[in-house]
Parts: sequence; structure tokens; C-alpha cells
Amino acid sequence: MAGGNETPRQKMIGMMYLVLTALLALNVSSAVLEKFAIINETMLEFKAETEKNNALTLQQIVAEAGKSQNARVVRAKENAQKVRELTQTTLSNIEKLKMMMMEQSKTDHINEALINDHSSKVATMMVSTPVGKNFEDLLTDYVAKLKEYSGLEFQPLAKRPKDMPLFATDEDHKNKDFLTFTFENTPAIAALTSVTQIETEILAYERRALEKLLADAGIGKVSFDNMVPMVRTKSSVVAAGAKYEADLFISASSSSFQPEMFRDGQKLDLFTDPSGVRMGKVEFVASASNFDPQTLLAKKTFLAEIKLPDTTLRQEVEYFVAKPVVRVTTGNAPTLYMNCGNTVNIEVPALGTNYNPTFSSNGATVIKGDKPGRVTIVPTQRKITVSVSNSGTHLDNIAFDVKPIPAPRYAIRDNSGKEVDKKTGVKGSALTGLRVVPEPDPTFKEEVPKDAVYRIRSMEVIHARGTSPVNRMNATNEVLDLAAWRSQFRPGDRIVIEIKTVTRRNFQGQEERVEVKNEVHTVPIQ
Repeated sequence: MAGGNETPRQKMIGMMYLVLTALLALNVSSAVLEKFAIINETMLEFKAETEKNNALTLQQIVAEAGKSQNARVVRAKENAQKVRELTQTTLSNIEKLKMMMMEQSKTDHINEALINDHSSKVATMMVSTPVGKNFEDLLTDYVAKLKEYSGLEFQPLAKRPKDMPLFATDEDHKNKDFLTFTFENTPAIAALTSVTQIETEILAYERRALEKLLADAGIGKVSFDNMVPMVRTKSSVVAAGAKYEADLFISASSSSFQPEMFRDGQKLDLFTDPSGVRMGKVEFVASASNFDPQTLLAKKTFLAEIKLPDTTLRQEVEYFVAKPVVRVTTGNAPTLYMNCGNTVNIEVPALGTNYNPTFSSNGATVIKGDKPGRVTIVPTQRKITVSVSNSGTHLDNIAFDVKPIPAPRYAIRDNSGKEVDKKTGVKGSALTGLRVVPEPDPTFKEEVPKDAVYRIRSMEVIHARGTSPVNRMNATNEVLDLAAWRSQFRPGDRIVIEIKTVTRRNFQGQEERVEVKNEVHTVPIQ
């Protein structure tokens, strides 16, 4: 779009076009493509109106210049005629291109066949054949010649993502060329609307050039009798919790007064744009609650006011708040363990650097991590819900299922570390000690390793022969020193181990007692 030189009507059309383009990127339903057809029709009406006004401006230059021999006036008139001829030729070539696009959908006008054509035939033609390159060259040549005739600087019409602040740092788009960015994976009606949008930009450029040449010739004076407030924004769609940013300004300026500008009654800070126009900075945190279930958008407005010496201009400015998608990732599935430090990433990609969340939960403690969105959740109930907010705006509630901690397995190992076979047992002559090792469930250990550390705190150990105990001791750790009993071992004896107390150390280094049920283990002596 042509930025600050757009009319209010074109500005609002552009805002609608941006919304639909954003929805198209989300792969929404065919209803969006129907809206592109509506936008295209609106742009065509605007195009016809602008062409008529530009033609009248040229007529004014030619008529008022008359038969003047003044070199400045003659040059301005001739250049104005060249500008008009250049624009007409360029638009004529673009209309031929649009007919080629429609032919790809086997039609010569906008109808259901074109709207419902989801194929990539138009995109392929524009990206992979000389047709697209010729179109890009046409736009580049138009800007170059317009600058030559008018002496004005114009932004490229064939804009690349890296030339646009909104996409200059976007990893998905910044390296794309104009044709790929504009037409890749684009349905026919959306591609056609994109080209129509460029036609309106061409006419806006032509209007600027003709007004400059009108001034160069010293013919007439521009009157600011139709002043309206305007808003220039990066996008009319903003995620809940993110900042809405826009520049509020009037379409005419004067050094004789300083306007006052307001948003919903709040006075705005003013600044001077590089173009020399005084503008008001609009910036606030967007929020909404009633989102459309299909588009996930909520329509909002604010009142823009500009106070001039003898009047106040007011306009309701419409924008859309997009419901942000909260994405949850854990080391496994989104299932947590009771009383454990479960590390979870709760992300909202749409908010970008504006994401600075807060969390709350009934039935769990939520501990913030080392970066936004990374949290440790410690559940105390089997089902919990975590509430996610950003800058005071509630975004979503995330539900989690909570699993109980699986009991450890108790392995009995000899002094070499080898696990003892409880059927065959061990040789008494070689038995000097055993170690009882509580081993966590493998999945539990993998998912929350800092919560899977077990220790045996007490065991009763009996050297039994027949139905009678020969020796007995109480152990307070996992290592059993049986050297003193070795001389008394006989084939057929057994070592009976009853585990009584076990603790688990959690991710915060705190000890928690583990329930022990019937953990009696017998090791036969050969």
C-alpha cells in the first residue's frame, strides 16, 4: 500500500486485505476466499473512482496551462501527460495479466469456479514462468519512469519481505523474493486480489505525481476542506496480550497550529514523521473475550479524535484481536507426575517478544523457569488446570492429567554389582555382603530424572535356617555387611530381607517417604 498518501477509504480497504491475507496464511475455510472476491470488487470500485479523479487532475493541468510559453508550465504539462499515458499503459498490461489468471481457472470473470479454485496453477504461472518476471519488471519500470517524470521518490511496487519492517526479520519470509512472497501457494482469487491491490497503489502513486506536477506548474492551490483522521498500522489483526500499535494523523498539516490527538479520550504523544506530518502515537495492550469460533477473531474499535482550532474530527477505528494459540510441550506427553517437578513449556508464538506470561493453578504449584513460558508444575491433585495470562490479559486454561508416582523395583546385587538370581541363590563361602538397590521406573526416571532418586533408610535382615533365625540385624542403608555371618552359612540356609523404610528425594532436594508394601526378598544360600 502507499502508506501516508492513501485516502481513508483505501486505508480501510488495505486493513481488510491484511486481515484476509493473515487468515489465508492460517489455511482457513473457503469462506475467506469469498471475502477476497468482495475485497477485489471494492478495490475495483475504488480504482475506477481514483482513475476518474486522476483524469480530472490532468485535465485541470492541461486546461489551466493553456498555451503558456513558460518553460516550467510546459514541462509540467508534458510530464503530467506522460504520467497519465504511462499509468494507462501499465494498467492495461496488468489487466491482460488478470485475464491470464482467470483463464487458468477456465473463466473470463470472477465466479464460483474462480473463487473455489484452490489449485496452484496461478501461483506456478507467476513464480515459475516468465509471466511473473515480466510483471515484476513492469512494476519496476513504472516506478523508475514515474520518478523521472515527477521528480518524486516512490517505494518499490514489487516489494520484497526484507523491504518491509513487518517481515524483515521473519525467518519464514525475509529471504523470499517478491513473486514467491506474493504468489507462492496462493489460490487464484487471492492472487487476483493481490494484483488489483497493486493497481490501486499505482493509481495512488499517479495521484501523488500529478499533484506534484500541478504544484510545479503553479496552477491552483490545494484546499484542505475535507480533513479526516487517519490511522497507519502495521496490521489490523493483533493477538490478545500483544500491543496494538498505530500512528494517528490528519491528512493535511499546517505550521500555524498544533493539533491535539486522543484515543478513547486519552491524550496521545505527538511526533513528527519523516514526511513532516505531525502524528499521534497509538499504543495499548489489546484484549478481547468474544472471539468468533471459526475465525478466532474479535472485532474491536477505538475512538480517534483530532482537535483543531475550530473543529474536532472524530472517527471510529476498527481493528481485530486474534485469539492466541497456546502451545504446550513437555518432555513427554502433556501428562504430569504427582508431587514432582514437571518441566513444561507453555508458548504463545503469536505474541513474539511481547510474551511475558503469568501462571496460576488450583491443585498445583507453578514455578517460573529461566525463560518466558518455561515452568515447573508440581501437582497435588489427579487433574489440574493452569491459567495462562499475559500483561493482565487472560489467554487460556490448560488442563493436565496427573499420574501417581510408580513404585520402584528393588534389585539385590552382590559385591561385584551383579544382580542375584533369587532361584539359584549365592554360595555361602563367597558371600560377604549384599546391596539392595531401589530402581525407579524407567519411564518415570526419563521424564522427571531429578525426582527419581530413592534411598533405603531401614531394613530388617535375617539369616534363617529352617524355621529358625540364626542371625538378625537392622540395616540403615542399602549396603549389607554379611562378613561376620559367612562362617555360619550352610547349604539350604537363606537370607531374608524385609524393606521397611524408603525415601525419595525430589527436584528441590527434599526427602519424601515412599509407601512400602510387602517388600520381603529371599536369597537362597548354596
